[in-house]
Amino acid sequence: MKKNILFAVFFSIIRILLADPGWEDCPGCYEFTATISGGIVLNDGEQMGNENDGDIFAAFDEDGNVRGIAIALFPPFGPNEGTCVYEMQMRSNLEGELLSFKYYDASENAVLDIAETYEFVINDILGDVIDPIDFNIGSSGGENEPDWEDCPGCYEFTATISGG
Repeated sequence: MKKNILFAVFFSIIRILLADPGWEDCPGCYEFTATISGGIVLNDGEQMGNENDGDIFAAFDEDGNVRGIAIALFPPFGPNEGTCVYEMQMRSNLEGELLSFKYYDASENAVLDIAETYEFVINDILGDVIDPIDFNIGSSGGENEPDWEDCPGCYEFTATISGG
């Protein structure tokens, strides 16, 4: 019995360590940045990601080039205490470029499309660990999705996140 349990644990760990979508980021390849300081990835309303799962949240340009890979944070305070909130530095050489997102689910070894897109704004900061932005796998619009049209004159820079 112990051998079966040890084998199952060993196999699961090896599967997670070997699973990887092969995404490579190139931080020095682009001139400008924008930051997601708090993003939560949802699948049918259920939050994705935990400390040891190996999942990856990333941004891509229209040609499929990686424009940023997120770091999983687990805030020790606030309403998202202990939950997975992603931080990502996105890159571009020009304002207005449309970026899309993908989520790699290591437990399923599957790459999943994110419904929302982002129109690049130089030096933009989206969300934070207290009030993160929701990103949805394969569906559009979450109840906490920001309404960027709500106050168009309130910010120096604006962002557009749209359902896919």
